[in-house]
Amino acid sequence: MIKENSGKIYRFKLDHNFGFGFAEIYDFTDFSEFDGRIIYTFNRIDNEEKTDYDLKNITESGISLGPIRSVNFPGTRGKYATKYIGQRTDLIIHEIPVTKEYHGLLINENNWNNLKKWYRSDKFEKLHSNFVNYNDLRNLESRILSSTVGIATKLTMKKIIDENNKVSDFYDLREIGNFNLFVQLINTYYPIEKTEKLLNEIKN
Repeated sequence: MIKENSGKIYRFKLDHNFGFGFAEIYDFTDFSEFDGRIIYTFNRIDNEEKTDYDLKNITESGISLGPIRSVNFPGTRGKYATKYIGQRTDLIIHEIPVTKEYHGLLINENNWNNLKKWYRSDKFEKLHSNFVNYNDLRNLESRILSSTVGIATKLTMKKIIDENNKVSDFYDLREIGNFNLFVQLINTYYPIEKTEKLLNEIKN
């Protein structure tokens, strides 16, 4: 891990003017250039921008998403600019986190509980003998890469769901990018009963 780049916290805009979220980054590109950018988001969401922040208040709100593999780190310029808030020393992780992996392609199945060949990333070398039920690793993140813009969208979707609203009222789920983020979200951060309910809602 590149410590000087890790533990940095950024503020970013949610979609649909739903406020501002906060993300913490970890740099493992010394270990994996391809997917060594890891991001967590926090439960705290502010309605308005502020000039000063207490990092402790942000981090103690708890983790909402993550560890998500990202294709890029937050940028501070341009259309999707974020604001650097600060850096903490009491890091969440010091090693690459364990993820869930599927032996195959995640296509044509929106309920990942129906797929059988799941395993933990730390068991890759003994793949054939370590398939487990999806429920055993449901809450683990996958190694699917996301952009920082996609992470903002995923957190917005989570806010919509947690407030008992329909994601389809805010996003066109016929658009493959939106739909994939939705499927990833509901299959990781909600129990199977909630996942099935959310999938049924978009069918109606």
